[in-house]
Amino acid sequence: MKLYTMKDVMEILNVTRMTLLSWEEKGKLHPMRTPGGRRRYLQEEIDLLSGSAISNTEGKVFIYCRVSTKKQQASGNLQRQKERLIGYCYDQGYQISDVFQEVASGINESRKELSRMMKRLNEVDKIVIEYPDRLARFGYKYLENHCTQTGVVIEIMESNELKGPDQEMVADLIAIITSFSARLYGARGGRKVKQCLTELAKGGDLR
Repeated sequence: MKLYTMKDVMEILNVTRMTLLSWEEKGKLHPMRTPGGRRRYLQEEIDLLSGSAISNTEGKVFIYCRVSTKKQQASGNLQRQKERLIGYCYDQGYQISDVFQEVASGINESRKELSRMMKRLNEVDKIVIEYPDRLARFGYKYLENHCTQTGVVIEIMESNELKGPDQEMVADLIAIITSFSARLYGARGGRKVKQCLTELAKGGDLR
């Protein structure tokens, strides 16, 4: 019987210490204690959480989480989103095969983690996301149809947390206008337009 330390489990599941303690309080994890009082986690429980306990795709899921900006990542939004999704999957009895997370605009068509996940759809039967905009700002239905054709369901977690769509929508609209401005007026013109729009958004004048 193999036992893991808390640090091992944090690295395997890619969660924080506070999340592990929260799961322990809710009875989701049942660590043993060493004579010195240190926690040790059973391999069987960790295997179930990480998705390595079964070999076929039944019950296996990918988690995909995304934020638009580095500022959102730095404030912990990405980490909290990921941990909410992991907790949700645990409650549903899903086996998490992998967690894909990235910082990119919802209109970015060249997201590396999204592309990497879509190439591995044969490994799971579900993709779990917090809400549709996390997967794509535009073109969500195309991704959903592609997944359906490969036998993969996109499951949206019900979330009561304030999503702050206005802030992200403004950032995505700026990205769209900047892209077209660069095509029309060159890179320098695109940067100038982006700077003006960003200043307007900060001042609350961009509707």
